[in-house]
Amino acid sequence: SLEWENEEERAKQANKLLRDFQDKYNLTKDNLTDFIDVFNNVSKLMKGHVGDREHKIWSFEGAFYFCTTAITTIGTGNITPNTSAGRWFCIAYVLIGIPLLTLFFGMTGYYLTQLLRLAILKIESCSKIRMKMFLRQCTFALITWIIGAVCLCLYALWMFNSISGWSIGESIYFSLTTFSTIGFGDYTNYDGNTHEFPLVISSFMVLTLMLPASSLLFSTTAELLQTVICPIYISSGLVKKSELARILAEDQLLYRYRKLKKEKSTDCDCAL
Repeated sequence: SLEWENEEERAKQANKLLRDFQDKYNLTKDNLTDFIDVFNNVSKLMKGHVGDREHKIWSFEGAFYFCTTAITTIGTGNITPNTSAGRWFCIAYVLIGIPLLTLFFGMTGYYLTQLLRLAILKIESCSKIRMKMFLRQCTFALITWIIGAVCLCLYALWMFNSISGWSIGESIYFSLTTFSTIGFGDYTNYDGNTHEFPLVISSFMVLTLMLPASSLLFSTTAELLQTVICPIYISSGLVKKSELARILAEDQLLYRYRKLKKEKSTDCDCAL
């Protein structure tokens, strides 16, 4: 596996650190085990901020960060509720918020789709080029992929400049796992420091605009794959022609749009 050698190397480094620590303070094996247990418990209680007594996880920034990652289903896991009241509130919050946000993303993605399709039609009409359905869908998918790639790179570069210690590869990795709502949690742009409040606000303002764009990107790719795969399924007898007709319905709508526009243009010429 790709990660196996790295895992072995990290295990060796960890064991070396433990041996060096044990030799430095002349600890027995039982003393070292007890210390590790205490440290793990304290780290769990402090969410990894051991020794930082001034650190406040549930500040306004932390609460805003948690609510955003929860409702967008990113769920990085670095901030979680620890009380029964907090968990019940989280349950109610996500049950109501996720469907509403999904509706918002769906509507935004739909209008973005229509806007891009109308732009392609406008270019076709101005250049007097008539593209077939498959070519039009390929063009549409290519445009959405270019837009998504540019936005992803810009956000990654922004995170690279904003978060100290991150490489450009780590920034792209974080941006992609965030936009796809995977949210592994190994990288996060919030560690609880109050001076990062503007970063938290501005980052998730970008996310609320970028997630509909990523939804548009995935749906466009799915439509293109359907157009490619359906003829193969029909020829093999796995899918009926009625399924292909559903995909071609969109092309009929575009044809009607062109026909209506041509009729209006003809009426204007006659009036002159």
